[in-house]
Amino acid sequence: MDNDEQAAEDSAPTGESAVVGLLFEHDENRRQLTKWFQELSEFTPYGVSPSGESSQTDILLVDEPALGRHRDWLQSRKGRNEPPFHPIVLVHSTDDSSFEGGVWEIIDETVSVPIDPSPLKHRLKNLLERRRLSKNLSNELERTEKQYRAVFESVNDAMLVIDAERDQVLDCNPRAREVLGYAELELRSLSVSTDLHPTNGDAYEQFIERVLTEGRGRTDDLVCTTKGGSKIEAEISASTLDVQNSSRVVFCIRDVTERREQSRQLESQRDLLAQLNRINRTLHETTRAVVQASSRDELETAVCQNLSDSGAYQFAWIGESAEEHARVEPHATAGKATEYLDHVSVTTDGTETSQGPTGQALETLSVCTVQDVSTASEMEPWRDSLAEFGVRATAAVPIYYDDEIFGILNLYTQRENAFVGDERDILSHLGNTIGRAIADIRAREEAQIFQQAVEHAGHAVYITETDGTIEYVNSAFTEMTGYSQEEVIGQNPRLLKSGAHDKEFYRNLWQTVLSGETWENELINRRKDGRRQYIDQTIAPITMGSGQIDYLVAVNTEITEQRRRQQQLQVLYRVLRHNLRNELNVIEGFADLLAESGQSEYKPALEQISQAVDDLLQISRQARRIERTFSDGSAEQEMRPLDLVVEGALTDASPPTDIVTTSLPETSLTVNIEIQTALQELITNAVKHNDAEDPSVVVAMETDLRENSPQGTVTVRDNGPGIPTNERKVLREGEESPLLHGNGLGLWLVNWVVTELGGTIDIQDADPRGSVVTITVPLSD
Repeated sequence: MDNDEQAAEDSAPTGESAVVGLLFEHDENRRQLTKWFQELSEFTPYGVSPSGESSQTDILLVDEPALGRHRDWLQSRKGRNEPPFHPIVLVHSTDDSSFEGGVWEIIDETVSVPIDPSPLKHRLKNLLERRRLSKNLSNELERTEKQYRAVFESVNDAMLVIDAERDQVLDCNPRAREVLGYAELELRSLSVSTDLHPTNGDAYEQFIERVLTEGRGRTDDLVCTTKGGSKIEAEISASTLDVQNSSRVVFCIRDVTERREQSRQLESQRDLLAQLNRINRTLHETTRAVVQASSRDELETAVCQNLSDSGAYQFAWIGESAEEHARVEPHATAGKATEYLDHVSVTTDGTETSQGPTGQALETLSVCTVQDVSTASEMEPWRDSLAEFGVRATAAVPIYYDDEIFGILNLYTQRENAFVGDERDILSHLGNTIGRAIADIRAREEAQIFQQAVEHAGHAVYITETDGTIEYVNSAFTEMTGYSQEEVIGQNPRLLKSGAHDKEFYRNLWQTVLSGETWENELINRRKDGRRQYIDQTIAPITMGSGQIDYLVAVNTEITEQRRRQQQLQVLYRVLRHNLRNELNVIEGFADLLAESGQSEYKPALEQISQAVDDLLQISRQARRIERTFSDGSAEQEMRPLDLVVEGALTDASPPTDIVTTSLPETSLTVNIEIQTALQELITNAVKHNDAEDPSVVVAMETDLRENSPQGTVTVRDNGPGIPTNERKVLREGEESPLLHGNGLGLWLVNWVVTELGGTIDIQDADPRGSVVTITVPLSD
């Protein structure tokens, strides 16, 4: 080896220039190339010896003899598992077309001799650039492999590398060991299909086949079995690992057991929410139907129909407890409720048919449910019938408002877990809503009845605010006053003032009603046409539950005609009491003078005059008695035992009552003392007008506690001439006419007193002659 060769052998690669290895059998060529490379700063020559240690070179040049001699070494060097590209250049003198095919598996480029430095330099630089790129790629692959290994080790999903053909685990990450419960060596010894998927091996085999065919796959239907035997729901992504060995598959296993359970719970909650939304919609529609209903029957039918049509319930019915039959009688039904009720009975008599949710709801006024009618003991009387309709659960909802129960709403459904949570609260609210609506309908009906009653009442009615502003008047008011509703609404009642009352009168009126008391009095008003009216008025305060007076209601009864008749009667009474009596006393005095004169021819006329005077005076006394009886209606009525009242009538009767016999048992039952006036008149007439040879008058009394309404009966029997037919007819028909009238006031007095006190009078003929007058009056204890 000469000096140049030695320099090439000894020069160590600096790393700043490319190291060119020289493997030449031709010494001259080696020397020339060494010299040439030494002259170039970007190349460093280095002699390579296959038998000794050689430094790492970037590129290797060989000649044909060296290639032939060291072919195996070059072949092994070329095939060495070194990712970077290591180019080999053949320096040859023969035609490269004569190279055998195996040469090109070793060499990457050729240079023919004599060597032209410029092309050689260009080719070397190209090869070195390829090597640089190869080294960069190798480094990048190494970094990537480290990164992927780090991901493989640290990823939160379980990862397995398996050999699908051998059904064996080749590699696993820590998460896989944690999830599956096996150590790494244990996993490598398992059968993937048999040990990890014992419950769904067929599904696993189908999935693997699809992955091997398509190169990748994804499924969420596999269940993995852990070492402890527990099952985990897995979401698996898989793909083949490389092309050369397509049976190698990487598995990414994600444990979604908890997520699936949460999903199922969420789905269940969604179903429940959808159900509650449906029930809410049903409640809204039912509430709207309730508001629109004009009657209770219409309301209950709409409620049952809406609930039955909602899809949440099979059928529904509303019933009410009928105490006389001890049963819950249906009012409204929907769906198959009628068919069901034809075969069952719900009672309130304490028997087993009253122990179900309907009976409990009636007793507790709360929603009562049965979740499973097939096992609940209280459902025994209805179990078979409910099974025919596929009913799973039932609920009874009390319909009540303001402590008043109107009925029970009964619901039936096939749903599981029905009538719990919010649904139960909604149904409870629905029961209260229906109850309030029924109460409102009843109130409206009562208000309509009241309004109709007020509107058609014979009395004038008007309602005012507390300041007197008129809010309402009925038709009788407009007829009585002459003012239309439009003319008085918003006005004050002072427009009716006649000027007949002073300020103190009205001040007392307002103080009375605004203090919460009722004011009653007579007053004089003026109609629209100016005529005066006598009014019997009652004004009462109205409170709407607030404790404050909200309105005033006035009821006016026109008594103008009564007052006129009263005045006329007072005039007639005065004439009968004073004028007629005084004049009769004068006539009677002159008649007595004529009788004393002894002129016998005038005696019959004088007797008739005297009798007529007596009759007229009797009428005057009766008129006085009638006036005294009825003129003081405000006086407190005195009550006395009936037997004492009859005895008082016997004492006051005239003429003497020595022909009267009595049957008067003692009693503590009392009667209004005014009845004594009527009895006195009857006894007096029976005695006075009795013309029998042996006159007799019998007065009898008895009491009767009939149905806790005691009554007293007094009978006056005589054997006189009897009461004329026209007198009886006048009393029976209650009025007189020019052709039909009585002869006096006595029987009218009796009739008025008895009927005023709520009693009756009956007149019959006695046998063989005379009359039997029977008075029946209510008694008090």
